[in-house]
Amino acid sequence: MLRWYRRIVKLSLYTDDLREAPVDLLAVGVFSDEPDRGLAFSHVNGGTEGALEQACRDEDFRGRPGQTLVFNTHGGLRARRVLVYGLGDRERYDADVARRLAGTTARVARHCSAATAAVVLAVRDAPTGDGGVLELVEALAEGIVLGGYQFSSYLTRESRPSRLSEVRIAFAADDVQGIKGAALRAAVARGEAIAAAINMARDLVNEPANTLTPIALADAAKRVAKSAGLDYRVLGPKDMERQGMGLLLGVAKGSEEEPRLVHLTYTPDGKTKNAPVIALVGKGLTFDSGGLSIKDSEGMMTMKVDMAGAAAVLGAMQAIAATKPACVVHGIIAAAENMPDGRAIRPGDVLRSKKGLTVEVLNTDAEGRLALADAIAYAIDHTPTDIIDVATLTGACMVALGKSTAGYFVGDDAMLKDLEKTFIRSGEKFWRLPLDPDLREMLKSDIADIKNIGERWGGAITGALFLKDFVDGSVARWAHFDIAGPVTSPKDTGYTPKGATGFAVKSLVEYVSIRATQTV
Repeated sequence: MLRWYRRIVKLSLYTDDLREAPVDLLAVGVFSDEPDRGLAFSHVNGGTEGALEQACRDEDFRGRPGQTLVFNTHGGLRARRVLVYGLGDRERYDADVARRLAGTTARVARHCSAATAAVVLAVRDAPTGDGGVLELVEALAEGIVLGGYQFSSYLTRESRPSRLSEVRIAFAADDVQGIKGAALRAAVARGEAIAAAINMARDLVNEPANTLTPIALADAAKRVAKSAGLDYRVLGPKDMERQGMGLLLGVAKGSEEEPRLVHLTYTPDGKTKNAPVIALVGKGLTFDSGGLSIKDSEGMMTMKVDMAGAAAVLGAMQAIAATKPACVVHGIIAAAENMPDGRAIRPGDVLRSKKGLTVEVLNTDAEGRLALADAIAYAIDHTPTDIIDVATLTGACMVALGKSTAGYFVGDDAMLKDLEKTFIRSGEKFWRLPLDPDLREMLKSDIADIKNIGERWGGAITGALFLKDFVDGSVARWAHFDIAGPVTSPKDTGYTPKGATGFAVKSLVEYVSIRATQTV
């Protein structure tokens, strides 16, 4: 049985005197451009008779982004320890900075064995209306859950599990004046639901390939569907043959593990007339050896993460079911394993896709686009207005953008504007790359409609152009996310753990949230 993320931290609100907060750890954010370090810090510092300020001076704490100081109160406050966290310049303060504060609080709590904690909300300015407070409260809730994440299923020796059981989001009453408690609690609940879904995606990506097979991934999707109230359908090899999915079947031919195509559907209560219909399509290669175009040993070591696009779609569907947008959403996962044996497809083979296009396979390690192409064609059968496919598609994207930024491709101006809003909300780093039509020439085949690789140059772009051929002719707006870089992190930082990050879950959820308010 695969490990499944469970909520273990109780989240609540706290509006009383910070000096009397009954917690093991009290976290206060400090802006670098405020000489007095802000009202919350001054209030807490007063309870220590200036000792906290002296400790900051001794340690040259200036509030630089991510800078931390842990102070033992020795009874000066009801809290046992204070975490002072650098927020950077106030003008650059946003929800993601708040998220990092909360994530760091959860990680520090684990290291100092704290069972209870409070995180003080820092507002942007004197609030009017909600003043962005609800967005910040949601971000703090997310950061707490994300920062407390641990994957320890296979640790049998010494480990340090978190004792953290309750975290309070604390603020002065003036900061939330006029905001109803129900709205604040709803913001906490939304942040917690999204973070729980991200942690579930992290679990799947961290899981080794010998346990997370295509069938196991489909079973995990079934569990999500059952718990979240989603419609669930799964296609096996015979179903795929009837659908004409020669590309996905071809990718899986060299493996003893059968492929699966998973289809989850969220349908809101009430009317959906004139609402968008959104399809999220994820690449689910549970292990990618490269097939007969086999990778070297170093390149193969991390290939259990080649299903991170599928994990992002599955996590997004869980969160979408919890947040209840007013539009239909399809989550489609192409799950397979790419292995080399006597049945595996060969360089030079020609496969026929569900769409009817023939593909000359010149490199069996460019398999993700093959699996996605059939899944996209399947999605189009359900007449979506929007398609986003998500994949760890190319190393070329990492060469271009590094390990912490994903590439995205989009040709529709209206969709571009929605995506730009999405990435601001999510805090995830994306950079637009061009769908350069001149590079499409590289994909021309002498014997088939298209070949699956181009030349070395512009590899991320030709991968996207390959997929575009399978969207062309439909009425759907389409975007491609190449997330190969940021799906894993080399170290703990902020709310991001070492290992799987759950990248793209939040962006997918926020895109759906934005589109659900529009009509078509």
